[in-house]
Amino acid sequence: MYPPASKNINPWFILAIGALVGFIANGVRMSYGVFVVPLEEAFNLSRLQSILPFSLNMVIWGLMQPVTGALMDYKGPRKAIILAVILMSLGFAVTAMAQDFWYLMLGYGLLAGGASSGLNVAPFSLLVARWFKHQRGRALGYILAGIPLGTLVFSPLAANLIIDWGWRGAFLGLAAIMLLAALPLSWFFLREPPEAREGDPALSLRQGFIFSSEVRQAAKTGPYWLLMVTYFGCGFTGLFLMGHLPAIALEHNFSPQQGATALGLVGGAGAVGSIFGGWASDRFGRYKSLAVGYLVRAAGMFLLAFSASDVTGFYMASIIAGAPMFFTISITQLLIYEIFGPGIAGRMIGLIFLLHQVGSTVGPYFGGWVFESSGTYLLALVVGGLVLCNSAFWSWRLQGVAQRYIAARAVGQR
Repeated sequence: MYPPASKNINPWFILAIGALVGFIANGVRMSYGVFVVPLEEAFNLSRLQSILPFSLNMVIWGLMQPVTGALMDYKGPRKAIILAVILMSLGFAVTAMAQDFWYLMLGYGLLAGGASSGLNVAPFSLLVARWFKHQRGRALGYILAGIPLGTLVFSPLAANLIIDWGWRGAFLGLAAIMLLAALPLSWFFLREPPEAREGDPALSLRQGFIFSSEVRQAAKTGPYWLLMVTYFGCGFTGLFLMGHLPAIALEHNFSPQQGATALGLVGGAGAVGSIFGGWASDRFGRYKSLAVGYLVRAAGMFLLAFSASDVTGFYMASIIAGAPMFFTISITQLLIYEIFGPGIAGRMIGLIFLLHQVGSTVGPYFGGWVFESSGTYLLALVVGGLVLCNSAFWSWRLQGVAQRYIAARAVGQR
């Protein structure tokens, strides 16, 4: 056990620890791409087979998010993060010991996929929302900046570990990093705020661990459905861009290295955009910032479709499309907390995130289908831009709907 939270703890210290844990955990879990070719060679797999554990990871991540959301509501985000770190370490260790393809599906697909729901944006968003009464957007922007930066560090590290130790040793090395770095940081230094109270487990089981009466009522409201629609666009375009940007570079006759550089710029721009967007949401309001973020992302998609004629233009379009990616995610998480209240925020984040993951699954496949059908990504980029414009429109409309719901909820609680 650890000492109870003290009122003397500086919230910015908690934020720094959370950012470091997110940097490590998300860098490790998103390093799978460098293992694809070594796994193909080791198990004589096709490209489709070698990517299946990653696809399963994404599916399990989405399906487990409502369960993790309930755990956060009843036990707090700190415990969800600690459990996820342990499960991620176990998943990577099982993957390292794989003797056939199904071990890969079990280790990285199921175990690491389940852990992903406790190491993504949601628990860190809820932790920040609980600690910070003011400057929430700015604080969340700082903590989430570590997520894309982790990919920039740990993917090259994993590639070097594969060269030195082989793919099994690399997976074990990443599991060790989680146990020796992320676990002690989250166990000893992360804290819930002093006023945080855990839910009643007996009451939660009687009412429904996930679908309590309050959650069911909230899921029938306008804000819930508008957030679902906007978040679908976020997932649809985000994973499409991450999955196909190097191939889009090849379509423009740029080199594979230039495509990889563009992908790295998306990650770096996402970190900067997360910080700037958090500040903007505090300064100009969550709803306006969310709508503008989606419009900027849409502009980046249209630029990739029509204006990326040289490599500098391609880089700039990639940066514009990627910079607001994480701050649209973070603002959405904060809005869920502020609209529905701290009592059910974890579960609502989990349920709304499900449609984000549907978009994350459909988007890359849609892009691949368009390219196979037409030989170009032009239509997919245009559709992606239009989907983001739709998310911007409903983000703008969300403000009035949400404010009426919040006012009605406040009256009902009197």
